[in-house]
Amino acid sequence: MLPNGYFEQGELRYTRCFTRDASERVARDEALKQRDILIMQAPVGAALLLGESLRFELANAAYCEMVGRPDVIGKTFIEVFPQLQGTPAETMLLKVMRTGEPHFLDAFPFTVQTPGGPEERFFQCTFQPMRSPAGAVDGVIAIALDVTQQVRVHNTLLVAASERERLLDDLREASRAKDEFLAMLGHELRNPLSPIVMALQLMRMRGDTGTAREQGIIQRQVEHLVRLVDDLLDISRITRGKIQLKLAACEVQPLLAKAVEQASVLLEQRNHELAIRVQPGLRCVCDPIRIAQVVANLLTNAARYTEPGGRIELSCEARDDDRFAIRVRDNGRGIPPEMLPRIFELFYQGPRGIDRAEGGLGIGLALVRSLVALHGGTVEARSEGVGRGSEFVVCLPLSDPAAERPATAAPDAAPPEEAAAVCRILLVDDNVDAAHTTAQLLRAHGHEVAVRHDPLSALEAVQAVRPDVALLDIGLPVMDGYELGARIRAICGPDCHLIAVTGYGQDADKARAREAGFDRHLVKPVAPEEVLAAIAGAARR
Repeated sequence: MLPNGYFEQGELRYTRCFTRDASERVARDEALKQRDILIMQAPVGAALLLGESLRFELANAAYCEMVGRPDVIGKTFIEVFPQLQGTPAETMLLKVMRTGEPHFLDAFPFTVQTPGGPEERFFQCTFQPMRSPAGAVDGVIAIALDVTQQVRVHNTLLVAASERERLLDDLREASRAKDEFLAMLGHELRNPLSPIVMALQLMRMRGDTGTAREQGIIQRQVEHLVRLVDDLLDISRITRGKIQLKLAACEVQPLLAKAVEQASVLLEQRNHELAIRVQPGLRCVCDPIRIAQVVANLLTNAARYTEPGGRIELSCEARDDDRFAIRVRDNGRGIPPEMLPRIFELFYQGPRGIDRAEGGLGIGLALVRSLVALHGGTVEARSEGVGRGSEFVVCLPLSDPAAERPATAAPDAAPPEEAAAVCRILLVDDNVDAAHTTAQLLRAHGHEVAVRHDPLSALEAVQAVRPDVALLDIGLPVMDGYELGARIRAICGPDCHLIAVTGYGQDADKARAREAGFDRHLVKPVAPEEVLAAIAGAARR
C-alpha cells in the first residue's frame, strides 16, 4: 500500500492509496526461506549452486565437512574443486542446468583434505534442478551422501569373491590332478599285482603244495592291496559324484555272509571271536556289492582296533520305521569322545601306535558313510570311551516289493557244464611278467596264444595269427591300447573279440573302452577265472 497525499498551505486536502497484492512474492520468499532452511538443516550434505557458473549460494555443515572445504560460499564449483573440471560431476551439473532433468552419480571418488592428509572418499550425489518463477532453470541443488564405507566393504567383498573363485579354481585343478594321480596310482599298483595273481594260479594248477603256506600269505596280501586301491578310487568317484549304484532286490542275509567272507582273513589272523545274529527274511533294494563292501569295511575296522582274541558281534534286525539296522560291535579300544564327531571324515585317523598295527589309509569309514548315504541310509558311531569298545549302526530302508527288480546274471558267465572252445588269442602287454603268466594260464587251458609286448609288432602279427580274441593292455608305448584295438578291428572286423586288460579301472576308462569298440573291460589284477570266463564268452559268440 502506497500513500499519496495532496496539501494546500500545509494542510492535507485529500489523499489517495494504491494497493498491490504481494501474496505471491511473500509466498515465494517464504518458500525460498523454507528451502534454505531445509538445505542447511538436512542430515546429509546439501548445497545450492546458482547460475551458469554454478556459484555456491548455500552449503550446509555436513556438505562442507564431507568435501573438506568450509569456505565454498560465493565461489564457483570449479574454483572450489578445480580437480573436478571435465569429470562426470561437472558434466552432470551442467547437464542439469541445460536440460532441467535430475541426474544421479553413484560412488563418485573424491580426494578430501583431512587433518591427517589427503583421503580418498566416495560420494553418492543427486543433482536436482532449481527453477525460477518463470520456470527457467537457474540453479542446482546438490545432495551428497558419503558411501565410502559401503564402497570399501563392497570392494573387500569383490576381492574376497575373486580370491574365493581363484581358490576354487585351484581346488578344482588340485582335484583334477588328484584324480589323475589316483588313476595312475591304480594303474601302476595293479600292473605288478596281475602277474602275481596269475603266478599263484599257475603254482596251484601244477600242484605245488610245498609252498602252500607262502602262497596263502601272498594271496592275502595281494587281496589287501587290491582293496586299498579300490577304496582310493571309490572315494575319488564318490567325491566327484561319478559313482553309480547297481540296484537289485536282495536278501540281507547273503549280503552279510559275503561281507564276513571279505573280512574273514583279518578276523582269522587276529583270532577274533565273531558272533553273528541276523533276523531271517529281511529284504532290501540295494547295490549288493556296495552294501557288502560297507559291512566288510566295518568288520575290518573293528578287527583292526580290537586286540587279538577279542569279540566282534554282527547283528541285523528290522526296526519299526520300515528300515533295518546292521550293527557291528566290538570290545576293543573304543573311541575317545573328541573323535566321534570326526570319525567319518576322509583321511581322518585317530592316534596310532608306532608300529601302525591298525593299518588303513583313513578312507574306509568315509567310504562307508558315502555309500550308505547313496542308499538313502544313515550310519552312526557309538562308544562309551577309551577301552570300552565301539559300535557302528547302519540303517537302511527295507525293500518296497513294488520297487523290487531281479538282479541280472553277470554277462559272459560260462555255464559249468559247457566246455570252452579253443581260441586263437593275441595277447599284448608291455609288462613281460604279466604277459608271460597270463599266456601260460591260457595255454594250460588249451588256447593258442601269441604274445607281443608293443603295438607295432602286434599289428604285424595280426595277419598271421588272425585272432579270435585280442587281450590288450591299454597303457602301451607309442600307441595306446584304444588305437591298437581300433586298428585290429579294422583288419579283422567283428570276428575278433576285443578285451581290454588294464590297470585303468575308473568309469570313464570303461566308457572310453566301449567307445573304442572293446567288447569287455577287465581291471588288473584280473582273477584267472575271470579271464577264462571272458574268453569262454567270446568263444560262445
